[in-house]
Amino acid sequence: MVALYMTSWGEAAGKTALCVGTGQYLQDKGKKVAYLKPLSVAPQSIGGIDEDSQFVKQALELEEPKGTLCLNLVPGQTLKARLAEDDFYHPLRQAYNQVAQDVDVVLVEGLGGLGQDLDMALASQQIVEILDAKVILVVRYSPPLPWAMIASTCERFGKHLLGIVINQVPKAGIESASRGMISLFGREGIEVLGVLPEERKLLTVSIAELAEHLEAAILCCAEASSELVENVMLGALCVDSGADYFERKAGKVVVTRGERPDIQLAALATSTKCLVLTGNVPPLPQVLYWAQDKGVPILLAKQDTLAVEEKIEQALVESRFRQPKKLNPLKEILGQYFDFATLYHGLGLAN
Repeated sequence: MVALYMTSWGEAAGKTALCVGTGQYLQDKGKKVAYLKPLSVAPQSIGGIDEDSQFVKQALELEEPKGTLCLNLVPGQTLKARLAEDDFYHPLRQAYNQVAQDVDVVLVEGLGGLGQDLDMALASQQIVEILDAKVILVVRYSPPLPWAMIASTCERFGKHLLGIVINQVPKAGIESASRGMISLFGREGIEVLGVLPEERKLLTVSIAELAEHLEAAILCCAEASSELVENVMLGALCVDSGADYFERKAGKVVVTRGERPDIQLAALATSTKCLVLTGNVPPLPQVLYWAQDKGVPILLAKQDTLAVEEKIEQALVESRFRQPKKLNPLKEILGQYFDFATLYHGLGLAN
């Protein structure tokens, strides 16, 4: 049995996704896995469990009792104080021993933001020592990468480090970025386990998440609120009311002023997943009827169009992995770009 500690250089880097993808690979290889998250600063939870932990459990079909999935759910402002408490690490060993029984690998979703917070880095180092875990550091690509600082963080883990993963690299530059990262980190003796391309299908949010993010009312077709949107288009940029403009993108949310039924109807004539009406102006009955007929939810937002567009773009950038429809695209990406053979060998699982 071995612990695999997934941590990240910055926030929203993809460590939850990598936990799921790695877990699925190991399960496909006939290995039994468990999952543990020492601490979460997620603002929302489900029954005392952070949502990422709940999704990992569902995706991997795990049987861990909810009390061992996430040990500490704390507000961000109390994080450092919690890390400094004497009783933070003792329950970790106890919970780890509980979930580690009769399994091959325990996936430990670790702390994030190691590049921004020394306390997080030190806490991660201590957790790894306590569990004698192997470590993968996930880095979200944002050039220029401070590769020397990242390498220094890697050095903290010493013999425990398996390697790093560079995530969300624009597809157009994936080959050059891969060569560059492998060369730079290779000089420091750091294994690059994968350089993963940015995949639009993974940068999606559900309509329900958008409604929550915008504090908007869902006027119709709430049953379709689990659908994912991956593009945003502004009706204000449409020079006429024709559908040609809206045909340019699929899987989209269209944002337009509530008093523009011509634009709303044009958007509904294309593959629109959701309409967001701004300015707190409800739609005309004709628009509402057609949206209901096509099964397209309409959200009513109080803010103006540009403010709504900005919030939606932010939601897409900060999108979380916890959507079942993202599992297959993730599996395809990891299968092509992630070095599972080196991971398997590093975990001591190779025959």
